[in-house]
Amino acid sequence: MLLHYEKGLVGEESLINDPSFFLSPKGRVSPEEELKATIQAFYQTPETQCKFPARKHWLNEQLQFPSLPNVDCSDYQNYLEAFGAQSISLVYASGYLGNPASMYGHVLLKFNNSENHEYLDNTFNYGARVPEDDNKLVYIFQGITGGYQGYYANQKYHHQNLTYSESELRDLWEYRLKLSEQDVTFVLAHLWELENASMTYYFFTENCAYQLAKLLELVIDAPLVAKNKLWVMPYDVIVMLNDANGGHYIDEVIYHGSRQEHLYNRYKQLDDDEKLSVQYITEQGIENIPAHLDSHDEVSAKKIIDTLYDYYAFVDVKNSGLMEEQTKKRKLLLTKRFLLPPGDIQWSDPEQSPPHHSQNTAMLQVSPLYNDAFGKGLELRFRANYYDMLNLNAARIPYSQLNTFDLRLLYEIDEDKWHFRELTLFDILNLNVSQTGLQEDKRYAWGVSAGYRPTSLDCADCSDAYVSGLIGKGWEFIGGFAGYAALTSELQVGSFKEANVLGGIEIGGVVTASPYWASSIKIGSQIYVNDSAEYKNYLVWEQRVFANRHVDFRTSVRYDEAFEYAANFSLYW
Repeated sequence: MLLHYEKGLVGEESLINDPSFFLSPKGRVSPEEELKATIQAFYQTPETQCKFPARKHWLNEQLQFPSLPNVDCSDYQNYLEAFGAQSISLVYASGYLGNPASMYGHVLLKFNNSENHEYLDNTFNYGARVPEDDNKLVYIFQGITGGYQGYYANQKYHHQNLTYSESELRDLWEYRLKLSEQDVTFVLAHLWELENASMTYYFFTENCAYQLAKLLELVIDAPLVAKNKLWVMPYDVIVMLNDANGGHYIDEVIYHGSRQEHLYNRYKQLDDDEKLSVQYITEQGIENIPAHLDSHDEVSAKKIIDTLYDYYAFVDVKNSGLMEEQTKKRKLLLTKRFLLPPGDIQWSDPEQSPPHHSQNTAMLQVSPLYNDAFGKGLELRFRANYYDMLNLNAARIPYSQLNTFDLRLLYEIDEDKWHFRELTLFDILNLNVSQTGLQEDKRYAWGVSAGYRPTSLDCADCSDAYVSGLIGKGWEFIGGFAGYAALTSELQVGSFKEANVLGGIEIGGVVTASPYWASSIKIGSQIYVNDSAEYKNYLVWEQRVFANRHVDFRTSVRYDEAFEYAANFSLYW
């Protein structure tokens, strides 16, 4: 495992493609030759031990190797002392829909030193080195096809917190591991060997999740890469780690909320009058603030100021800076806070479910159905990943969905015939619901999808390629209940000579009344832009029951020129 060999069609080959990592010319394809070359080098050029301390440790521990020549590895020892690590955490960053590389989340390693503030702890992160001038389309293509090289990089934790939690407003979940200090040192020793070694980066397989899983398997006696999937996702590694030996390797799970979540958590703890004051101060001129704050008692004034400080810190990140008026308001609020008697407000910590409580990401679904146009049928559905509005979505973006490679096959019972009904390449929806209603906490709801699907439900074999999108506004009415209204557009392509452009409106919503029941609905109407006399109406209503990572049961009613009713039995892994 220290040489990162993988079985291929014609034997074993290391994933590492940097020649300097190997001591034998045949080292990349022959573990035996690399072992011989390592032993020889450790004796003939003892300083080689300093370059490969994990190999040295393995030889001593696994083979009970005779004493090797003594050598002073001062750079390596300084490296270990600089880390001063007593434990390791696997940190999961929640998904970020603003960047294709971050939609599925991210994982990194954090090395904990109890003598430092955690922001000074060291981390190791694996990722692709991407030229600055590559646009997102080039990045997606190169990332999928192996056009980039991946490297490990060492940075302080404050940099990771700034990137993920502050700049991208992503929650961080820290899984602190139960490992001995010897195991911690062994992982650091191998990272010392890997820091300048390159590997081909593949977005869906040999990515951050895969590489960190393989690294941790050096000291965790359990597989951390799911064997029944062709892809590797950060979420899957978290689940495998939690399931390994009944969670034996996890010491604790620590939640680090984003700047946005800090704001939301404090805002929820204000009473109605305090919320109105926060809104008033964000909307009114600076000259009205002192008198308004003076009208509140000490505790309320502190709560309002603390919440507003988080609000302006959120706006600062969201807009890459504050406007002059906002900067003056924040300065005034800080001044007023210092003039109040000392003492902090005891804010309650938010109740959050960790990522491993979410429903698994791959889905197989069987759906007996009845369609007004062609009668009884059976639909088989396979979704490669990730989640929809009705899944158990702990630690995922609220009121959003991200589906990729979603395949549906239809069996028409009366005709005794199978149809290739639908293939969704991607379907992304984010209602961007504001939990405060404040001026700068408002963003557009948006969605985009593409693939191949029926143009209507009144036929069993009438699918076309399509690209569709929507933009609008989302609202949260009460906790767990959100709705939206949006403008929609769609391009349908039946052949190179036949295409339709549609535009219209759509309203919808989702409610999660409890973990055991959730429902979503959308209703829309579109006109054909290239034939304004023609239009279509549609409806999709779904319900989900059960709260289990591995199974659920759903019912659905759909209308698009014909009604279709289905019972959906889903298996997740």
